[in-house]
Amino acid sequence: MNYLSVENISKSFGERSLFNNLSFGINEGQKIGFVAKNGTGKTSILNILSGDEPSDSGQVISRKNLKISFLSQEPILDPNATIEEIIQTSDNHIIKIITAYEEALKNPEDSIGYQKAFDLNGG
Repeated sequence: MNYLSVENISKSFGERSLFNNLSFGINEGQKIGFVAKNGTGKTSILNILSGDEPSDSGQVISRKNLKISFLSQEPILDPNATIEEIIQTSDNHIIKIITAYEEALKNPEDSIGYQKAFDLNGG
């Protein structure tokens, strides 16, 4: 089953071309890696795939409801936040469920909040 198709994407910065007419697909169960010298466009490809940056040409087609993201080499973190606070601000659905559940346990008398924590998991 195809999860992602990349068709003829290109990216340049000024006169410097990082890649031209790059095409590939990612299917269910595949593991891929981008291996190349620094400055050749690996991060730009990931930014294009995640929708954080447009390509100059071509298109990225992903399976419906597929969420694409990657962990940046240099994430922007709040220097005043604890590790736990940073993790809880993640857009990860499982982390949100755990956070809501932990908050519900602090206030078991709040039956509405308690139920909402369980509803996040779909059951």
